[in-house]
Amino acid sequence: MKIGYARVSSTDQNLARQIKALKKAECEKIFEEKQSGKSTENRPELQAAIAYVRQGDTLVIASLDRLSRNYDDASDIIKQIRDKQVKMEVLDAPFLSMRTGDSDMDKFMFDLLTKLLAYMAQTERKKIRERQRQGIEIAKANGKYRGTRPAYAADAPNPQKKRFIYRRIVDQLRNKATGAPISYRAIAAETGVAVQTVINIKNRLV
Repeated sequence: MKIGYARVSSTDQNLARQIKALKKAECEKIFEEKQSGKSTENRPELQAAIAYVRQGDTLVIASLDRLSRNYDDASDIIKQIRDKQVKMEVLDAPFLSMRTGDSDMDKFMFDLLTKLLAYMAQTERKKIRERQRQGIEIAKANGKYRGTRPAYAADAPNPQKKRFIYRRIVDQLRNKATGAPISYRAIAAETGVAVQTVINIKNRLV
């Protein structure tokens, strides 16, 4: 049985492209989530996928960085999968599925190449963060840095969606402040954002 796993890093990103590719790869069940890939913490759907697969199954992902952008985490996840005698298929790296006819050689090559890809993903993440840091330093030096713009705000660039969601969250937070029995988690579930996003908006209102 083929089981798919799809991930994007934030709630405003779309999973459709990955899900379409996984369905094309004939996955019978797909786990999906919108969580950062910098670590495996707070990744319930990934953990559910690993728990779900059985010996002889194949876990399918669009690319290796969908598992993790952290080398150690990616290596640990792959080990968990291999320990359950589950195969892994990476759609943008078909060479990982090549077979030599020697099972020991196949395992060696798979482990070697996946670790190389995980290392490259982590290195690229570090380079991106370094370029961001340098850009911020330059902007600060020129007096142009204003910090990261919140995705959900009264002046968000998408008035039809993000401003509407922001206003709804603010209304619910005000209801909560006046004693309404509603939790941050409930507000997040209603508006389709992360709980931390609700908390961040609440903190900006203080």
